[in-house]
Amino acid sequence: MRKSVVGSLYRKEILDILRDKKTILMMIVVPLILYPLIFVGSIYLAGSILAAPTSKGYIVGFEGLRDEQAMKDFMKEREGEHHYTFYFYSPPEKKDSEEMLRDNRVQAVLRESVSENRPYYEIAYRASDTDSQTAAGMVETILEDYRDELRRNEISEAGLDPDTVLRPILYGRKDYSSNEENAGYLVGLIVPFLMITSILMGALYPAIDTTAGEKERGTLETLLTLPVNNLELIAAKFLATSTIAMAAALLNILSMGFLAIYMGDTMKLAGGGGSLDLRSFIPAALIMLLCVFVFAMFVSAVCLCACIFARSFKEAQNYTTPLLLLFMIGGMAGMIPQLSLNRVTIMVPVVNVVLLISELFHFHYNLSQIATVLFANLAYTGIAVVIMGRLFSSENILFGDAAASLRLLESRKHMKPGQIPGIGDVILLFSALLIVVLFVGSTAVLHFGLYGLMIEQGLILLLVLLYAWYIRADFGKVLHLRKVRPVAVLSAFLCWAGSFFLIQLFGSLLTSLFPGLSTENAENLVALWQGKPIWLLVLVVAVFPAVCEEAAFRGFLLSALEHKYKGAVAVVFTGLIFGAYHMSLLQFLLIAPLGILLSYVVWKEGGIVLSILIHFLNNLSSLLLEQYGESLQDVLPFLKEEQPGAATAAGLFMAGFVLLSAGLLLLRKKAQPSS
Repeated sequence: MRKSVVGSLYRKEILDILRDKKTILMMIVVPLILYPLIFVGSIYLAGSILAAPTSKGYIVGFEGLRDEQAMKDFMKEREGEHHYTFYFYSPPEKKDSEEMLRDNRVQAVLRESVSENRPYYEIAYRASDTDSQTAAGMVETILEDYRDELRRNEISEAGLDPDTVLRPILYGRKDYSSNEENAGYLVGLIVPFLMITSILMGALYPAIDTTAGEKERGTLETLLTLPVNNLELIAAKFLATSTIAMAAALLNILSMGFLAIYMGDTMKLAGGGGSLDLRSFIPAALIMLLCVFVFAMFVSAVCLCACIFARSFKEAQNYTTPLLLLFMIGGMAGMIPQLSLNRVTIMVPVVNVVLLISELFHFHYNLSQIATVLFANLAYTGIAVVIMGRLFSSENILFGDAAASLRLLESRKHMKPGQIPGIGDVILLFSALLIVVLFVGSTAVLHFGLYGLMIEQGLILLLVLLYAWYIRADFGKVLHLRKVRPVAVLSAFLCWAGSFFLIQLFGSLLTSLFPGLSTENAENLVALWQGKPIWLLVLVVAVFPAVCEEAAFRGFLLSALEHKYKGAVAVVFTGLIFGAYHMSLLQFLLIAPLGILLSYVVWKEGGIVLSILIHFLNNLSSLLLEQYGESLQDVLPFLKEEQPGAATAAGLFMAGFVLLSAGLLLLRKKAQPSS
């Protein structure tokens, strides 16, 4: 890679980016003008909202009070203490509470009755009217004072001291946190989210402009005709996008710093705060800057990977919207109580940076954690850059329809029969499946228990079949409906047996290294099995998921990816998406490798029957282990060991490796579709 060429391309990319008004807007106008206006405006708006209830008067009516005048006098006496203003309404003719409220003559009505031989006061109001809600709250506060006054009078009449009787003990709080610690706590809640957002917004538009923007303008082809290689071109675009993202983050830091100084000075003038030693924040700020630089490179690489699929600026914005949501959700990790850096969160992208910055402003400096977060993000950046290099090397992605081909928007009568789904079809279908799993599935399980899982799986299969039917797909190709050799069935059994031993070993290793990994989803599922007949459990846990999920993943998804990309890419991505579908970090780590194996078997041999069989056996073994674990432990002694020893682990690995290798060796090149 020639540094001079990269430098020239880098300067060209920077100049092109800075000519874009959107980039200037996101880099300068938003951080330096809009953010301060939002913060200051929010403070003043909140102050005006809080002051509004005390700046106007509220009309109160009465119904059935024994001593109405005494209550009016008491309310007027106490309104100054609470900064309320009351007016009283006396209707010309007798009206009940509902009539007075419906006529909008009053905001609240106080009426008296008797309950359990005691006066009972009811406050009538309208919850649909903000003023009426406020007035009701004010009247309730006055009634509390009235109750306390009556208590004091009765205690005094009994010859006792009301203050001693009502307050037999005194208590209070004393804060031993310094002003710097309190300020750091607030900064640790807010600043990480703003930093993540500013870096993302700073990288987003340059990434779109240098990829989809150049495609749309037709300048990418010109660049590729120059005497430069792909690595030099990628390096220039990556460095330019990272530079803009870092600059946007620095401007945001300056903006927030000046805002903090302004707010501190304002509080001092108002007499509401002590002095802050800003020098104590210097170490945290310097480490945060280092985190910002590393994280900006990661964000830039991810944005470039996403945007390269788009053919226009508008299309790229659509693709990056889910990315924006994911990063912003991760940016809120610092606001979640009890969430801190541990062996799991320290490896989660975005979340680890947010939690580290929060820890820094809490004055917790752990060099091991700092180094781990920095190196983890550098590693993720390297992975993203490698992926970006592969994407830039694909002419189909650079100049083809990439993530387009959403056939659902076409009229079915104009479609040619025998189509293969496009990437756009995959995105739309799996977005719908995600909604089914998250909302429809959870609701069905809540109402119908185990049968709700059958409904969820049935809907998955139905959506896949309906979508394939609408686009007039070749069902044989899309669902890999091909005959399989008898020896391939033996291969599937061997692959399942080998993966079973390896998953047991890998699962034990994960739980020993990361004991905090959540198993809540699995525990909730097992709770649904209690008291159910075994035939029903086999049907719901093993048969339905094996058929329905394989149709979606090893059928629809794998066929679409096979059609667009190389076999290895299709196999790996199908497995990773299958692992992510289970929405649990522990299950992802265990199931993603299994998903890759299932995808490889179908890609190699060509029949989805094999992946259905392996999937069925995997789920069935999990069910039997849960239901008959004690009996199976006599046959398979290693199941008794939560953490297998070295000898057991070596045995499991060798057994799994040999069986899996034998199964894979029996596979052959994909068979042709049967006629």
